Amino acid sequence: MKFLHISDLHIGKRLREQPLIEEQRQMLAEIACIVRKESVDAVLIAGDVYDRSIPPLEAVTEFDDFLTELNEAEVEVFIIAGNHDSAERLDFGARILSRRKLHIAGGELKKVTLEDNYGNINIWLMPYMRTADAEQALESADVNTAERNIILSHQFIISEGADPEPGGSEIPVVGGVDALAASLYERFDYVALGHIHRSQKIVRETMRYSGSPYCYSFDECGQEKSAPIIALREKTDIEISFAGLTPERGLYRIECTLKDLPARSEPRDSYIELTLTDEEIIVDVMAKVREVYPNTLKLIIKNRYAGTGVTHTLKSDDISIKSPFELFSIFFQEMNNGVELSDAQRAIVTSAIGGDVENETK
Repeated sequence: MKFLHISDLHIGKRLREQPLIEEQRQMLAEIACIVRKESVDAVLIAGDVYDRSIPPLEAVTEFDDFLTELNEAEVEVFIIAGNHDSAERLDFGARILSRRKLHIAGGELKKVTLEDNYGNINIWLMPYMRTADAEQALESADVNTAERNIILSHQFIISEGADPEPGGSEIPVVGGVDALAASLYERFDYVALGHIHRSQKIVRETMRYSGSPYCYSFDECGQEKSAPIIALREKTDIEISFAGLTPERGLYRIECTLKDLPARSEPRDSYIELTLTDEEIIVDVMAKVREVYPNTLKLIIKNRYAGTGVTHTLKSDDISIKSPFELFSIFFQEMNNGVELSDAQRAIVTSAIGGDVENETK
């Protein structure tokens, strides 16, 4: 049998208040196309179907359309709740839907058994749980290791203290809190993980995070998104390939001056995080940037005037004991990241306030 492994759809997510529903519609259509093209028998969705526990109506509609298309293709679908999902809402109607090849686990560990020419394939669905509950569920599961076993799990998995490489937008786990040991999954032939947005294996090729199918943070820029396809034959005969996912509108980080921005090669309709390095102050800068990249969502100014972190050192008594030149010099340094006045600037300031530059700088 062939299984497609996906997770972290986050349908309904907004990127810096920008709705991503159009991008997600294209994302789901591309996944459905892969299912048909690769003759996939079952789709494994390892949690975080929605971006929040009460998703907007348009998000529910998009996911409903996706499931309907998979059902029309007579594909078995297995879904678990992630930490972003509402277990109760996702689990609603699960017993009825299971008769239509749609299997959902919102709150507790479930097992569904399929059969092919090689015998039984046990699909275990373990939704997101607190660490203690997840450990107990895995340790008490009656797994027949003579048969083939696949588990869906939405957890943070570590092996000998080694953390998986973060994807960019998931909540970090500090000090091993809420982490599960990879050894708890040893009895399963394939472990379909969700929660981490970067595609990667954990310990072995058959224990892996699929990664999110779309970049949901500018920290995820540059990641190649894909969906693992698992061809499962006899128990020890597992082949994994990857179907690439290419969004119509991607995310990019750009760093340059405003003058150089039009020469950039990133597609003009992309979502952009722009770092401008111009030294001069630009009036109405975002409007000028959006003339080139209309979907710029974040603007960072990177020059000597920005992000100095310099604290004010002037005190009220300084006004009476320091000269105007000294007061301006301190102010200039605070506004320019500690940079002192040049000789030419000293001359201009001295001329403006009156006095001799040589005396003022002694």
